[in-house]
Amino acid sequence: AMIQTKELSPGVTLRCFRDTRFKQGCLSFQIIRPMAVTENAMNALLPSVLLRGTKKHGDLRSITHRLDELYGASVSAVVRRVGDYQTTGLYCGFMDDRFALPGDQVLLPMLGFLEELLLDSPLEKEAFLPSFVESEKKNLIATIESELNDKRAYSMSRLLRILCREDTFGVPRLGEAETVTKITPEELYRHYHYILKTSPIEIFYVGSAEASQVAQLLMPLLKR
Repeated sequence: AMIQTKELSPGVTLRCFRDTRFKQGCLSFQIIRPMAVTENAMNALLPSVLLRGTKKHGDLRSITHRLDELYGASVSAVVRRVGDYQTTGLYCGFMDDRFALPGDQVLLPMLGFLEELLLDSPLEKEAFLPSFVESEKKNLIATIESELNDKRAYSMSRLLRILCREDTFGVPRLGEAETVTKITPEELYRHYHYILKTSPIEIFYVGSAEASQVAQLLMPLLKR
């Protein structure tokens, strides 16, 4: 099997690897950003805030229930460093349609739920909910601090910072704890809308569906 690449709209690329060997399919939606100290912490925080709830599924319990209905699917945050770029987004794992009960689909409702997570966050005055943002800031700070306490990871990140002082490669992937503290729900929401509209987006799918079918199922998400 080969990776098939389709440009779904300007700046949005779908890469499909068709494989029928697995019971699980997966799809990731990633926004590509240049690594920068002005936004790396916001990009690291974003996916976990999106995963806290939607207008229809307003809390973690409701989201878990919806994923259970989708044959125990999973959605997780993705924050990666790829050279001088940082990617931020969501990763979905789900049962392949071939193994669902007769007449049931998983890929279609899974993509509908992904659209909901990405675009239907509950808002308060054009901002993410402060309670979601504050608790995810605490989680992110805890993760950053646990990396600082890991001597091997800490010495590696210090080395990169010193060697790459003039370069974005020295910028930490998750940002600095003090930068995270200052992020406001308004600023995060504004930033999210800005990067959704202006950044390259990479969607990667592995599973038994044809690339043309996946592209068609993604159209409602891209039209919004």
